[in-house]
Amino acid sequence: MDIDGTQASMPDAVPGGSLLQDQSRRIHLLRVLAVFVLAACSIILVGCLVALFFVENFPVSAIVVDGIAILSMLAVIVLLSRGRFALALPLGIVSFTAIQFAAMYFLGGARGPMSLLTPIIIMIAGVIGERRYAQPTVTVHVGLYVVFSGLEAAGVLVPYQMPELSSRFAWIGLFIMAAAIMVLINRQFIGYLAFALSASLKREETLAEMSRQVQASAEAEHAAQQQALEVARQLQNVTEEYATFLERIAAGDYSASLDLSVLAEQPNLPQALVSLGEYINTTVASLVAALDEARSAQQTYMRQSWQDLMEARRTPGGYRYRAGETDDAPQVEVDENAWLSPMTRAVHSKDVTVETKELALPIASGTRAQLIGALGVRREQAEAWSEDELALVTTVTDQLAQTLENLRLLDETTRRAAREQMAGEITGRIREAVEIEAVLERALGELGRAFAAERGTVYLTLSEQEEA
Repeated sequence: MDIDGTQASMPDAVPGGSLLQDQSRRIHLLRVLAVFVLAACSIILVGCLVALFFVENFPVSAIVVDGIAILSMLAVIVLLSRGRFALALPLGIVSFTAIQFAAMYFLGGARGPMSLLTPIIIMIAGVIGERRYAQPTVTVHVGLYVVFSGLEAAGVLVPYQMPELSSRFAWIGLFIMAAAIMVLINRQFIGYLAFALSASLKREETLAEMSRQVQASAEAEHAAQQQALEVARQLQNVTEEYATFLERIAAGDYSASLDLSVLAEQPNLPQALVSLGEYINTTVASLVAALDEARSAQQTYMRQSWQDLMEARRTPGGYRYRAGETDDAPQVEVDENAWLSPMTRAVHSKDVTVETKELALPIASGTRAQLIGALGVRREQAEAWSEDELALVTTVTDQLAQTLENLRLLDETTRRAAREQMAGEITGRIREAVEIEAVLERALGELGRAFAAERGTVYLTLSEQEEA
């Protein structure tokens, strides 16, 4: 519906959703007034037609003016039916004004009964069009009334003199018409007040409801923030617990574990974190078990490797150092009984053992995974061992262990290479044979020479042999 900005002049107290209701009230009032004036003009037209035959010198122009008034009211009604309120309203006000001052000429002039319609038309413009149309209507009516009165006083404009009886009927009819229009306007005004009051109450209820919703939303948001802070605090505690646990594992404390019962007791803690703790415990336990197995296998392998090396090379049990007398050079000799008592304690504790005259350190190979011996120092002076002396002997022992491990690896590599070379040679000789008997003979002979064996046997059979 085209209302051309009339909504902008409506009271701010009317909510946006109620503007159309107020607009419909004004449209309804304008339509009722137009129908009312159309009916009145139609009745007047009938009266004028009758008077045309019975009243001498009755002005025909009155019939023309009344016809124009009827057409203008019909135009207003048609515009309202098409939703053109913005055009119908000014046309209606202009038509009411024109009808009043045109009829004033035929009904006693400026002091005739038509003067009763001036405040009515101004009120109509104020109620329907509000201030936008009320002020111009007042100005126009005052100006036209002054001009009409001036022309009438100067004798330029001489109104038609109605018979006394007709004049009385005109006064009575216009008074009744003005009163009816006042009733309509008052009803509209009362309805508008009721509507504005209802809209104000609805707005207050809406504001109160919005206030309650905002308060409830604020309380819910505060509760959510508190819960989020609590969850964040719990997450921080759990993260610190996990970090401490991992630090202990990294430091070598493989017996550490997460206390999942404490985690499960915390409220609002996501179950995923508890499941993560269980997964970490299980994973760490598996890794520790695998590490223990690997370490045990490594120790077994290194122990066997060192044992094989010592047996293969017949390494003596120990060496003894003796300081030379006077200027004689010191002597280092093999001594199976060179073991000192502090060395036993050093081996058991796997750490440095310091006594008054004696000092002992364990010799561990392969990042201290395998203990392969001990080093002991004894001197006659009863002096305390200094920090520099302890640091020196510790460094030498570490270098000694590393060098021995390197030699063991070199010996193992050499022996492996020799073994592989021998296996290759034996395999090569075996492959030179072209018959099964020759292959078996060469394989048995080569292995016998390689192991310096006194006797060897090889069989080809598909059945089990009884034990001899």
